[in-house]
Amino acid sequence: MRIFCEGEDDKRFIIKILQHLKENGKITSKPEYGQYIFPTDGKSLLLKTNSYTKESKLIGKTIKKVLFIFDADFEQNDAKIGGMDKSIKAINNLTKGLNWNIPTDYYIFKNNLDDFIIGTLDKKQCFKEFDQCLDITDRNRNKKISTCIYRKLYPQAPYDFKHSDFDELKQKLTVLFQ
Repeated sequence: MRIFCEGEDDKRFIIKILQHLKENGKITSKPEYGQYIFPTDGKSLLLKTNSYTKESKLIGKTIKKVLFIFDADFEQNDAKIGGMDKSIKAINNLTKGLNWNIPTDYYIFKNNLDDFIIGTLDKKQCFKEFDQCLDITDRNRNKKISTCIYRKLYPQAPYDFKHSDFDELKQKLTVLFQ
């Protein structure tokens, strides 16, 4: 199996979700979750067919299932593949172009991972006020600053994986590891 994502932050986040699923008996133990997750160094590379020439040789042999996880991004920042509709179209074109004859699925974060995480926190209103107070709203559009601060303040439990917004992603990961 393989999980393809945009970058190292995404990989670390996916590992945390997998550890949560393992701790809650949803998946069985794997030797090292990181060995199944491959960051592609950005969305544009993740959505290019020629980024997978090495993996294509392993399809059906050692790779029997694939999950792509990436951000929809903000449409106004990326007119070509930004936004949910364009991201869905791009991933469908990719999977059609790859023509892998194995179970292939995807999960797309609305906007981006950090924005998604903030949406699952009870304290999300605090971040809005924090951004306004420090006048960083424009610089914190993708919520990266907010999630970094939150992880520093709450390192023991930075994410609420029990939040319903995680359900679809957890289901896709559970199916992948079965």
